[in-house]
Amino acid sequence: MAIWEELPVDLLVKIANRVKVMEDFIALRAVCTSWRVSITKDDMFLPQVPLLMLNTTKDNKYHKYREFYSLSKKKVVRVFLPEARCGDCVSSEGWLCTMSCYRKKMNLLHPFSRTQIQLPPLISLVVSLGVKIMSIGGESLIQKVALSANPSITSDYVLMVSVLIDHDNYLAFWRSGDRKWSRSNINTTIHTWGKATSIIYYNGQFYCVTCYGQLWVFDIVMESKSIHAKPRFVARVDGNIYPNKQYYRLVKTSNALLIVTKSTHLRYKVSELDTFTGRLNNITNLGDSSIFLSNDGGSIINCSGFRGVVKANHIYFTDMWTYNIEDEKIEYFHPGPSSICPLTWVTPSFQHCHVTRRGCCL
Repeated sequence: MAIWEELPVDLLVKIANRVKVMEDFIALRAVCTSWRVSITKDDMFLPQVPLLMLNTTKDNKYHKYREFYSLSKKKVVRVFLPEARCGDCVSSEGWLCTMSCYRKKMNLLHPFSRTQIQLPPLISLVVSLGVKIMSIGGESLIQKVALSANPSITSDYVLMVSVLIDHDNYLAFWRSGDRKWSRSNINTTIHTWGKATSIIYYNGQFYCVTCYGQLWVFDIVMESKSIHAKPRFVARVDGNIYPNKQYYRLVKTSNALLIVTKSTHLRYKVSELDTFTGRLNNITNLGDSSIFLSNDGGSIINCSGFRGVVKANHIYFTDMWTYNIEDEKIEYFHPGPSSICPLTWVTPSFQHCHVTRRGCCL
């Protein structure tokens, strides 16, 4: 019988270099403990198909593993991730914003390396928003997040969060290295015009769209000890207005900002925003690209390298179905009834690590 933990490091390197998708990387590190601490990837940022992170259930709420559905493997993969065992997580740039079980500690978590970046405590966020601590209800506090850059690549970034406290919506910002949160003075406007349905960072600015179709942009002014986010109204998104029920999601490409709207029952429209004039131009074909949408945001990938895995010109939803933008047909990518409870799409990325004889703590 082969003793896997005694496999030569040189051979492990050759095996690791053949791994191209995160699902295989996870399986490789699950062989044994020594492989898990010794086999890592060094600066490998190949394009990846987003993984669908599943929600916790009553049976595994405090379990040390989280589950992801893989479109490539067409199955659920388990990831050892005790840092995210307590309920909801929201995603941006391949990172998760997590909160401790008692909602005291907040972190940015890389789900496939388990690297954590500590955020200012919850009390700091609540104080910055001017909200009484006793008013924090039982609903999920952090609704949406947006990073200005991937923390795997740079330490110079800003985090924007949309917070729901007692049914009131607030926006706050945190710059890497700051000791406290900074609030936005648009909170009153959002309270008047409905909660934020999507936030995103694009071309040097943060954007927010509310459930009433109000699109705002934030000009970030950096100061020595704080951040000032100055909101500007950009445009009103066309569509039927249903209070607190309208569907708007922001998605960015390398050179455009897109808005996905739900015009009628199960009919979706993709538009490109002209950030200078505020005009929206309808898009009927994404070419070789497809959009992945969650309640906390969206992303877009080029499907040319994933033939047979991802269908081009489609929208992928966390409810495990796709929408063909051209003919408006709906198909399920997970066959048959399922007890799977989806949460959010996470775009995998490999953290800065390598193969070492002593092992590398992820």
